[in-house]
Amino acid sequence: MINYVIIDDEPAAIEVLRIHLNKIPSMTLKASFRDPMEALEYLQQNTVDLIFLDINMPKLSGMSFPKLLKDPPLIIFTTAYSEHALESYELKAVDYLLKPIQFDRLLQAVMKVKEVLNKSNAVQSVNPESNASVVDQTIFIKSGSEFHQLAIQDIKYIESDSNYVTFYTNSKPILARYKLSEVLSLLPSHQFVRIHRSYAVALKHIVTIKNHCVIIGTQEVPISSTYKAGFLDLINGKLGERNN
Repeated sequence: MINYVIIDDEPAAIEVLRIHLNKIPSMTLKASFRDPMEALEYLQQNTVDLIFLDINMPKLSGMSFPKLLKDPPLIIFTTAYSEHALESYELKAVDYLLKPIQFDRLLQAVMKVKEVLNKSNAVQSVNPESNASVVDQTIFIKSGSEFHQLAIQDIKYIESDSNYVTFYTNSKPILARYKLSEVLSLLPSHQFVRIHRSYAVALKHIVTIKNHCVIIGTQEVPISSTYKAGFLDLINGKLGERNN
């Protein structure tokens, strides 16, 4: 669940974001503010994951706002002006959205936020003694006109065919227009590995590793010579970690 606030002096802009974000599962609006000073006071006393932050506001600029927070949340800037884009990334903003904000573009930004949060959680989940869980980690995938929220732990392997990939999950396959490299950039690198030009697999779902393939469930997924050495080094490394 991603807890967020909206800070914008325009009521219509707040409403557009609220309507769009209500369509995305796991997003929870904690508060919205037209006055950045009220938002500053709120954030000094409350913790959220994400701020949607306008730039041109009375009293306090959105560029100055994060500098007043001791430990600022993730930030997505929302503005009608493009000239602050470079400065926004110097402030480590996750994204910079130009108004009027379209749903598809907003969803891309939210996916970036989820990736950042998932990687942060993954640091904890690498330790087998940790109580942290990957159960709640998800990604959004666009398939045709639909958006599917996939639990990362349910993805067994991914097959690529040119500019399309098929996600094979515990429930059903989902076809989407992505390159395999794009998908792997969204997934935790310690959980998924490429073993072929056309295939990447989830390590947790591998049943058996053979000479030229891995077995996931009852499915054989091929290993190519290009990726075999790196894959086996990774597996041997994990065995070494367990034996230490």
